[in-house]
Amino acid sequence: MAFAPLDTARLVLRPFSEEDAEDFAARRSDPETAMYQAWRVPYSVEKALAVIRESEHHDGPVPGHWFQLDVQRRADGRTVGDVAVYLHEHGHTAEIGYTLHSWARRKGYATEAATALIDYLVDVTGVHRVEAATHPDNARSIQVLERLGFQHEGVKREAFWVEDEVSDDELFGLLAREWRARRHALAASADADAASDA
Repeated sequence: MAFAPLDTARLVLRPFSEEDAEDFAARRSDPETAMYQAWRVPYSVEKALAVIRESEHHDGPVPGHWFQLDVQRRADGRTVGDVAVYLHEHGHTAEIGYTLHSWARRKGYATEAATALIDYLVDVTGVHRVEAATHPDNARSIQVLERLGFQHEGVKREAFWVEDEVSDDELFGLLAREWRARRHALAASADADAASDA
């Protein structure tokens, strides 16, 4: 069954298509975007097509593969970035990542898109644990993870290589039960606020 797009208040997360290749390559070619990532700039359209074609083979996250989703604004259909998920071989653990265009940052899009993706992973895929890793200096990404309720779990020293350069890797984790409890608490708080305004 084909992967159904995920809708949020402002965004739509849908599977990549080959028409997204130029935008994807342009985003990954931005030096600021690539600074803490595993690719070098410029990032070619051919590389983007290879990633997209690999993702197109799957109708959603499957063990042992990355699955990419294009993130668009509902208001105008413009792509703001992408999110990705890697499902580990046993299917109990998923790793997520997100990349936004420079103009789309500091608007809450990464948090909103990642929330929809985690909801899907916990409620539909049934993962037990969601992981993320980032460069220690990537403060904005760390802020997003903390906002989502991820716990800092440690540092893998000199574990992340980009060609001949190595850096530490900050590790974060979120359990499905923690996500559900957080979601329940947020819903209860919203209900209480609505009742007080009535």
